Amino acid sequence: MKSGGGGGGGGGGGGGGGGGGGGGGGGGGGGGEEEEEEEEEEEEEEEEEEEEEEEEEEEEEEEEEEEEEEEEEEEEEEEEEGEEGEEGEEEEEEGKKKKKKKKKKEKKEKKEKEKKEKKEEEEGEEGEEEGEEEGEEEGEEEEEEEEEEEEEEEEEEEEEEEEEEEEEGDISFEYK
Repeated sequence: MKSGGGGGGGGGGGGGGGGGGGGGGGGGGGGGEEEEEEEEEEEEEEEEEEEEEEEEEEEEEEEEEEEEEEEEEEEEEEEEEGEEGEEGEEEEEEGKKKKKKKKKKEKKEKKEKEKKEKKEEEEGEEGEEEGEEEGEEEGEEEEEEEEEEEEEEEEEEEEEEEEEEEEEGDISFEYK
């Protein structure tokens, strides 16, 4: 725009040579300003590029941090699930042991009951055959034997209970 203005001034003066010179000077001045503007634009573009690069780096760092946090959370969850699984296995084993002991106890009681009934039948028949006196004596002996058996059963039950308590104590200690 400034170079065009210079040419017009030369024409108005009427001097061909002088006007031409003036026009040339104006053109030169316009060219210098355009170069400065271009340099400033280039600098601005470079600054913008640098800022964009910095922003990208910051975003990458943030993403890496987020990934690390996610990995840590996953590891913690896996550890917790592992602990829960171990606890479940211990409880299952404990339940099986108790069930087994209960079944064993019931079987023993049933066997003893059958044995007792059979003995009573045999002794009853013998009592009728041999007489009332012998029957009474056998009855007393039977009572004594029954008492002894009951005492033995009680002792066994106490031992089993103690064992169970010891096992439960060991399990709770391990659990802690």
